[in-house]
Amino acid sequence: MIPDEALECYRKAGRIVAHLRKLVPELVREDVKLLDICEKVESTILQLGGRPAFPCNIDVNEIAAHYTSPSGDSSRVPNGSIVKVDFGAHVDGFIADSAVSVSLSPRLSPLAWTAEEALRKALEIVRPGVRISEVGALIQATIERRGFKPIRNLTGHLIERYAVHTGEAIPNVGNMAGGKLKIGQICALEPFVTSRSARGEVRDEDRSYIFRFSKRKGSDTEEGKRLIAYIEKEFKTLPFARRWLAKLDWLEKADATFAKLIESKCVSGYPILVERSGEPVAQAEHTVLITEDGCENLTA
Repeated sequence: MIPDEALECYRKAGRIVAHLRKLVPELVREDVKLLDICEKVESTILQLGGRPAFPCNIDVNEIAAHYTSPSGDSSRVPNGSIVKVDFGAHVDGFIADSAVSVSLSPRLSPLAWTAEEALRKALEIVRPGVRISEVGALIQATIERRGFKPIRNLTGHLIERYAVHTGEAIPNVGNMAGGKLKIGQICALEPFVTSRSARGEVRDEDRSYIFRFSKRKGSDTEEGKRLIAYIEKEFKTLPFARRWLAKLDWLEKADATFAKLIESKCVSGYPILVERSGEPVAQAEHTVLITEDGCENLTA
């Protein structure tokens, strides 16, 4: 079981995220800078007493995951788009994770509604002893009944302290093996939905704006050693944005130093994930605690 002190941290992080779930749809408007949305979400988490568990993801249309604005990003919310905003807060390493899809087109709104419906249906059956594959099967059936397709290689996940993704994946399709849910687990359920004609899977792009600490040794410069020590201390095992480092006034050779950390595998990147056939994607997500008689939705 989770100690009471840790559980209160999870619940506080969940309350912060629940507040943002109401705020985010007001932020996503046509022609608004993606960078402004990212920074508003992250600053609100800090103002409410948490810290970002990872950089705010803002994924437009066929981009399914892992896009956050780099420094100076001039990209804006396109007309008639569907925008996934994925955000998380942590309190002393105890994480709550959530995502909402905002549709700016009547044609794409059914994708967002379907993702939310699949999430609601999954929450209804989540309890100790339920097979993870059963959750995936229900998500898939709900999505397909609405005439859409799940993204089969994106999944929900278990959460632990300072670990956004850990343990078994919680699939969005029913043909994947898995164990059973257990009391005390923290689970993020996150259906991803695309069109019936799509491939229903994502591919990696060759660019990353989100990174994580991998190892301390490997840098051959003093600035590089200082930077990797800062990253390890500040973010531990949690993802961080390259733009967050731009505020370090002592970092003189920022681009070259960071590139060497990547080359030496001191840090590794999360590639941007795009639906393979270029079709739009919707996403919905909540974080729950598995309890004796079901689940407690921490981010509702």
